[in-house]
Amino acid sequence: MRNLILTLAVFLCTNAYAQTSPSALDTLANRYQLCLGNSQHPYDCAVIYYRQLDSLLNLALQRLYANLAPDKQRQLQLEQGFWEEKKEEYFKKIDERVEKIHKRTMEGLDDDMISTDNKAAFLKERLTKLLSI
Repeated sequence: MRNLILTLAVFLCTNAYAQTSPSALDTLANRYQLCLGNSQHPYDCAVIYYRQLDSLLNLALQRLYANLAPDKQRQLQLEQGFWEEKKEEYFKKIDERVEKIHKRTMEGLDDDMISTDNKAAFLKERLTKLLSI
């Protein structure tokens, strides 16, 4: 049931935020904060927020590629490749840190929530940069 809700939220987000803009990013951040404030399951809020940011990031990239000249597309493609490598390295460090913490804490979901929130912040930073192009 939880996966169904998360999948539905991501699908609705993709449709609702078809226009990639800073205001869409602000709306996602506001909804995330509301979810955290009203939910007893902050991890679920963080996962939904991460997936929404990831979808918005992919959509922003697709639109940029479609609207850029070929030389600018190649430049963006190279830059995105470097960013993806940096992202993988950062996410790996976060996951390793959470694994170490899990061994010392009782409630692993709190650690996972914080990890997912940090990953979402990393995506948000890239998305903010792309939306300013």
